[in-house]
Amino acid sequence: MRRSTTAALVAAAALCAFPAAASATPSALDPGIWQLKTATTISFTYWQGISSVTGYADSPLLFTGIAEGAYRTNSKLKQTAGSDSEIPATVKTAEGYNHIGDGSFDQSEGGRFLLPMECYYPGAGGNTCKTGSIGVADPKSLAWRYYVKLDPASIAKAMWVEMSPDGKYAWTSSGDDLLAYRSSDISAKNAAPSGSTIKPARTISGALKGLGGVTGAVFWRGKLLVAGQKGADFQINSIDTASGAVKLEAEQTLSGESEGLDIVPVAGGLLQWQIMPVSNTGPATYAQPTLMSFLPVNPVALKLSVRADGRKAMIVTVTAGAGEPIPHAAVKLGSARAWSGRDGTARLSVAMPKKRTTLSATLTGTRGGSLRLPR
Repeated sequence: MRRSTTAALVAAAALCAFPAAASATPSALDPGIWQLKTATTISFTYWQGISSVTGYADSPLLFTGIAEGAYRTNSKLKQTAGSDSEIPATVKTAEGYNHIGDGSFDQSEGGRFLLPMECYYPGAGGNTCKTGSIGVADPKSLAWRYYVKLDPASIAKAMWVEMSPDGKYAWTSSGDDLLAYRSSDISAKNAAPSGSTIKPARTISGALKGLGGVTGAVFWRGKLLVAGQKGADFQINSIDTASGAVKLEAEQTLSGESEGLDIVPVAGGLLQWQIMPVSNTGPATYAQPTLMSFLPVNPVALKLSVRADGRKAMIVTVTAGAGEPIPHAAVKLGSARAWSGRDGTARLSVAMPKKRTTLSATLTGTRGGSLRLPR
């Protein structure tokens, strides 16, 4: 989301992270699935969105904000890379884009940071471009690679994007509809301005009706979690992208502005929600940009499966429930360690054991899991 007042906050963009009072309260409708663990003050520049790079012991975080910047931090929120103007001047001139929403890490192309772009000029009526695009940047250096335009017949602006766990679809929304674009279409062959605009491969009509819009999204246990707000009611809802079924996951009573959403074990929590200090419902609950960190009330057990990857490596898949992939899990076999990706897989550089031993996986907010090998 955007507010014209955010421009006045640029001068305060160099804050360090520190714990804030967890003063938000669950509403009467909150189903008790997630419990607020901590609330951490973050930089003003980390305003629009949050994602994380999977497959690392110290999971790097990727932020966007205040309007068109991109930033990388470690799990302690220490910045390691950043650009206040991620959108190249040539793209601004050609398209008019000046805003990046809640982005998403994707494992394709050796890793990439997907950046949803739009125009937002309040003095000229808002969305003057009437088009949206997905930018692609290097997730480590944040160097710009290319961008792909979305067919304006389906979407007039791109405010968020979230990659599916299997890496096949990039999800976003237009009005009350959920749209899924093939990841393979977000490629250099379709790079703008000369490449073809891409069309959604799937549409779930009306899936977001009544939710008050989407400010950020992330997949967890096979469902798409979307953040939004209606006045002082801040909600996270889960959406089954197969059926379109919607379920309330969390509702907090807050004054502020909902932004990005992610699953990553930082700040003592697992589900991360950005809340900004711009409010139409009274004084902001948090006076500074804040990362609310939640833990599941009922932690899930992790399930492990394994297969050999040649003679000197193993592929471990970490799941929960009915085979739902679990990212960011720490997998261990003896001294060998690896961390699961978005698809739940981790590669251990060790041969399949011949003697009885235990393979284990741990993740904040879960009960962990283990598997005796060989099977």
